[in-house]
Amino acid sequence: MSGTIKAGTIIMKVGTIIPQSLRVETELYSHGWEIIKNSDADALDRDIRRADWNFFFLAGSIQATALGYWREKTIRRAMERVLAKAERSKFNCLEITKISAKQFLGLPYVHVSAHSRHIQKSPFLQELAERAEP
Repeated sequence: MSGTIKAGTIIMKVGTIIPQSLRVETELYSHGWEIIKNSDADALDRDIRRADWNFFFLAGSIQATALGYWREKTIRRAMERVLAKAERSKFNCLEITKISAKQFLGLPYVHVSAHSRHIQKSPFLQELAERAEP
């Protein structure tokens, strides 16, 4: 369960229905979420639109922090918090938009910012009840 998280990384819910023509390599990252390894957000968006599907970008930012130095373990803790917040909206993807190391009163921490994304066939974004269905 490794995987490098950086700005532009897309994390997708396990079991998300995607176009058959879309060839993505995934790696399990966290419980129920996997990293798309062979594509960044822009390339994935182009490929999804080429297949005549839609890849929605939601404006509201999801943010979390974790105390500690810039290490994989600290980033993972911050990501777990982001994923927990993203779970409530029932969107099937998440785009990491920023990861930064900061300090406050000498205490180091990592800050992660992300935006919800959603892959679906219809050009109209589904309601929460529709997204929640398996």
